[in-house]
Amino acid sequence: MKRLLKYFSIFACLIVALSSCSDDDFLTEYDTHRDEYTVRYNVTYSTTYDFHNIAYVSFTSFSEYSEDGVKYTGKPTQIERSIDGTEEYFTIKRVPKGAHVEFSTYVDVAEALPNTKVEISIEIVKGKEYGFTEVAKTTAECPLKGNPLTINYDVPNN
Repeated sequence: MKRLLKYFSIFACLIVALSSCSDDDFLTEYDTHRDEYTVRYNVTYSTTYDFHNIAYVSFTSFSEYSEDGVKYTGKPTQIERSIDGTEEYFTIKRVPKGAHVEFSTYVDVAEALPNTKVEISIEIVKGKEYGFTEVAKTTAECPLKGNPLTINYDVPNN
């Protein structure tokens, strides 16, 4: 009987310990937690020109990118990248609530390309939810390096 009681108490302790673990305890450093957001930046150019590495984007991230890899810092950092083509999206996980995010784009050419338009947007989703919600969007004629097309958004604080 003592043995049965001992095993029962061990089993009960394991059940209590496992049930007290939250889902966030099993997330990696790069997964979005319940109280954070995932942000997706979208850019689409409509043009007849070859857009091989002449369009650039800049967006807010909360990680450091180095030769050693990506490390989450929780501090806002602007990342600039060229895009190879006319359409691209970037997904940033672990965006803290209340954060200010910014997304911009431009074409690195001497003068604006005729018949070239761009549309950019920011979408968000909280925690482990599904289905992004568009929160900011704008369109413009061909933006140049000195005058990029920019949008920003303040992530909700809840």
